Formats: sequence, structure tokens, C-alpha cells
Amino acid sequence: MERYRPEFYNHKKSVTNQVELCYTFLYILKYRECWITQTVRKGAFFALWGLLAALLLTVFTPAAHAEGEYDTVLDRLGRLQTLANTFVEQVDPSADPMVLTLAYTRVGEYNTDIWKLTAGIRDPEFEAYVAANDGECQMLQGVGTVVLPNGQGIDFSHLLASLNLVYNGLPISGSWGGDCMQLAKGFQGQAGDSDGYYALMEGTFGIPDDGSVSLFGDQDLRADLDSVALGAKLKPDTELTALLRDYYDGLDDYTRVHDFITLSFGTVDTGNTAAFRETVFTTMQKDAGMQLLLYTNGMWSNEGWTLKSDCQPALRAASDLFADYLARTVGGEKVKGDAVTRMMTMAGEGLASALETLGDSSAAEAARQAHADDAVSSAPTGDRVTDAASTIKSRFDVKIFQLVLLIIAAVGVFGLIFSVVMIVQSMRE
Repeated sequence: MERYRPEFYNHKKSVTNQVELCYTFLYILKYRECWITQTVRKGAFFALWGLLAALLLTVFTPAAHAEGEYDTVLDRLGRLQTLANTFVEQVDPSADPMVLTLAYTRVGEYNTDIWKLTAGIRDPEFEAYVAANDGECQMLQGVGTVVLPNGQGIDFSHLLASLNLVYNGLPISGSWGGDCMQLAKGFQGQAGDSDGYYALMEGTFGIPDDGSVSLFGDQDLRADLDSVALGAKLKPDTELTALLRDYYDGLDDYTRVHDFITLSFGTVDTGNTAAFRETVFTTMQKDAGMQLLLYTNGMWSNEGWTLKSDCQPALRAASDLFADYLARTVGGEKVKGDAVTRMMTMAGEGLASALETLGDSSAAEAARQAHADDAVSSAPTGDRVTDAASTIKSRFDVKIFQLVLLIIAAVGVFGLIFSVVMIVQSMRE
């Protein structure tokens, strides 16, 4: 069942009202005599401070997986990009407005250190600028299911995060390759060979799901495919809203998959199952961005710079499932493409730089040797990783602050329970 909500919930205004109400109660408890004993009064006062901490936590933690209408989301995305363009013009001419826009939307699992390193770091100055000029844009952080004009649901946060990586020259690790890896990790150790893994994974791959059940459901699948097709057209001055509207106008699965195959694999015969599966798996393994992702997830060895043998069957099965889906959707036809339309990806030097930034010089050297014959990539990822690393190390981690607030809230709940017990005891006396 598709989750759907007609409007975003403006939780900031609600939180403000609740905080004011809590302060009112605190005032009453502090300055008005009542029949509650001093012990009870202190317990209640303590509990209300815990409630205030919990309310503050809702302010500092964006609402996860909020759902919204297609037009509403695109409108806000357009407004966010306008702010990014203005910010570049008036505040920071060196910034890329496309990176500012896409990075702003990434939260949670899309804003870990590896995402910051490869997709770009959210600019705190730009975030403050957005908050001051159009606070509603914050609702783009954590958007979940959005229903497209053709009635299909898509994980919009996944789409935007994947677009961010595709724009930076990582069209595989940020989309289908990353989901194949997640699927493989989820089933690792549950079968003896790729056929066994294939049988286990088949029941969950591509099923209607918002991410609650499947590691590679239909909404993730659409986001992966669409991010490649859309990302191939992205430039710093591309109008995102217009691009998305044009792409999704009358989109069907055949067109979606056909365009993806052309961009990702060039000319291939999808009717030759064995050959096409091998093309998909080889393309994934050879991609430098994918190697970085696999290495940071413990599935890639710097001994010979290759996929670990015990991880190969599960990853192969996930890749084969994906390849078979693509082939079925285009009816096993021969898809024609050329080098001009192929996606540019991060070269080996960018991979080595990323590994050095992560503090693994031995892996960086192994990657550099393995990619010694790579052509110089036009992807910007390798140029950004050093700056990203220094910012990652110095950036205040809001998760620590959230943890403190959670502890305060938990203590407050204990105080509230204690107060109730004392009230009951006082009434009995």
C-alpha cells in the first residue's frame, strides 16, 4: 500500500506553541502555591524540562520520510535552487549551485562521511541562508514517497541523493550498484552460491515497497534508473524542476529502462542472458566509485585490489537480478548506444584520493596501481575529496547534540513517572 499525505506537516510552528505551553506550566509550578507537595513539584518541574528537551529534539531532527504531492515537492525544489543561484551570486561565487541544492536535501543515511566525501558537504552558510529566506524548503530534507504523474511511487530522497552522486561522476555507486551491494550484504552468508542467493533475493527484488521491507524495492529501483537518465543532463545551470517535469511527463518503464541501458552499457544484446549479465556485473566491478563503496563496506580487498571471494556470490546474484529485470522490461531486444552517450565516471586517481582522505594509504596505493591505465576523468569528484575531508573532521556532529537531548528527555520521563507516583501517594495520605 502506497503511503500518501496531501501536505507536509509544519512541525516548527507546532513545536513553538508546545514550548510556550510548557513554559506556562513551569511558571505556574514555580510561582503558584498548590496542594502538591514540594517533592512532587520538583519532580514535575524536572519532567517538564525533559519534555522541553524532547521538543527541542524535534526541531533539530528533520522529519524522516515525510511524504508530499509531486507538484508541492517540485515547487519547493525549484525555490531551493533559486536560493542556491542567488547565494552563489551574492555570497559565494565559488560554489556550485547544483551541489548546494542537491546536498541540502541529504539527511540521515545520505549524509554519512562517505556521502559527504563523494557527494559533497552540506554548506552551513547556505543552510542558514535558506532558513532565513524560505524555511519551507527544509521539508525537502527527508522526503519519502512521492507519487509520479504516471501513478508510480518513487523514493524522492533516494532520487535526489543519487542525482547528487551522478552529478559528481559516480553514476553506479550512487544508484543501482549501491543497492545491489546493500542487497548482497543483507543476504550475505545465507546461501552457498550465486544461484542460491538469486533464489533467496528474487522474492524481495523490485517488489512494491517504500523501503520498509525490501532492500531493493520498486521505489529504489526507479530512483536508481531515473537518477542516471536525469543526471546525464545535469549542468550547474540546469533548471531541476523543468528537467524533472519534462522527464516524468508520460514516462513508461520501457523508456526509462531503455535510456538507462544506453547510458550505462552502450550497445548490448539484452536477449543474450549470460552475456548481458556479465556486462552488468563487470561494469559494476570495474567502476572506481563502486570499488570505493565496496571497500568501505568490507567487501573489497586491497590484496590485488579485487572483490573478496566470499562476497562474490551474493553480489553476483544481486547484479544478475538487476540485469534480468532490465532485459525483461525491454523485451530482450538489442539496445544501441555509443561512446558519446555513456556516463562519465570517476577515474582511479579520484578513487586513490578518496582512500587517502579516509586515511588508508595502502589501499590508495593498491587502487592507484590497479587503475594506472585509466584515462583522466572529467568527473569532479577527485578534486573535491580533500576539501571535503577537512570539513568532515572539523564539522560539529549534530548527532552528539541529539543524543544529549535524548538523555535529558529520558531523565525527564523518569521524573514524570516519579511525580505521578508521589501525587498518588500524597492523595492517599
